[in-house]
Amino acid sequence: MNIHIINSKNLLNQCIRFTGAILIFVLIMPAVAFSQLSNYPNPSVVPLLTAGTYGALASTGITGSANVSGDVGTITGGIGVGITYTGTNWNIDDVNHNTQAQADLADALTNINDHSARPSNFTIPSDLLNGLTLYKGVYDGVALALTGTLILSGGATDVFIIRASTSLTMNSNSNVLLTGGAVWSNVFWYVGTSATALSGTTFYGIILANTSITLNAGATSVTAQLLANTGAVTINSDVLPVELTSFTAVLNNRVVELNWNTATEVNNYGFNVELRIQNGEWNKIGFIQGHGNSNSPKDYSFVDKNPQVGKLQYRLKQIDFDGAFEYSDVAEVEVESPKQFTVYQNYPNPFNPTTNITYEIPVNSKVMIKVYDVLGSEVAILLNEEKLPGRYQVEFNASHLPSGIYFYSINTGNNNPIMKKMILLK
Repeated sequence: MNIHIINSKNLLNQCIRFTGAILIFVLIMPAVAFSQLSNYPNPSVVPLLTAGTYGALASTGITGSANVSGDVGTITGGIGVGITYTGTNWNIDDVNHNTQAQADLADALTNINDHSARPSNFTIPSDLLNGLTLYKGVYDGVALALTGTLILSGGATDVFIIRASTSLTMNSNSNVLLTGGAVWSNVFWYVGTSATALSGTTFYGIILANTSITLNAGATSVTAQLLANTGAVTINSDVLPVELTSFTAVLNNRVVELNWNTATEVNNYGFNVELRIQNGEWNKIGFIQGHGNSNSPKDYSFVDKNPQVGKLQYRLKQIDFDGAFEYSDVAEVEVESPKQFTVYQNYPNPFNPTTNITYEIPVNSKVMIKVYDVLGSEVAILLNEEKLPGRYQVEFNASHLPSGIYFYSINTGNNNPIMKKMILLK
């Protein structure tokens, strides 16, 4: 018979290694599970139908003190005197339309809670909502409460559906943040009973609550639509759903091209384009008209044809029809000094009656631009002033001149004058 002698020291080491392995497994399990959240299929957008134009829609009244972008409407209870809105009050103007919108809201609630059509991808434990990053997909929970930050990460077409079978509570100073280009209009919160946002909250998304919705005073940033199926909506923080999905600045052939997009627009009068040079003061350099109210993506652009040399920062000031406004993030480019004095051919050429003359100077210069006719007579002085290094464009309006051949001359004092021919053809 073989006799095995048990070494207590070896046994202790084995137990320690086993316990350590179990501990590591337990610790990494949530990370492993959550690392798979980005692999879920992209769900389809929840159809709001005619309810999609509403900033707030409730069954039994809308009360509080707040500005709401979009339509408002109720079946009973009316709209409180402290609620201002940029769209239409369907409770007063068109009861039939409001009733239809409420029916569409009920359909939307049914669609988002249809487990056969929208199976759940992941169940969120209530104690893990804080500090979690969710990607596109359908998520379920019971009573969801947020006391920290929830990040929703994805592209502009990614859809997030978060369902709380009972309640949703956004505690004080909690945040829902969008990253990676995700847009608020693709974030849907289905709440089986009531939804509440306390002071200091930053929130994005469309709330479809089966009973009531309450936004307390001091919710710092609420970009949302509030749709309450059988209860009331109480709003004490402004609800401003104009969604800028991207804003870029690109230096191309020594001009700066600005491009931006919106996913949805409510009460959007337009955008002031603002420029800051080398961390100086912000100055308006242009305005682009908005589309007012829109539920479809819109593209915008602006070209800074005369960017100065240095570090340039651009931002947008989005303005509502009622004067409310909001600033975009800052886009930045750096423009280097031109290498040499250059005068470009005017464009268009031939022209009638205006054309643009573009030039570049590498150093500070006093620039003189004159226009002559074919006989050498001076017919216009377009510019006579000091200029910093950079690229510039000057418009020549020849509406007072007859058709013919003309010449423009640019003199910087640092170089020989350059003269080019242009043709006015009326």
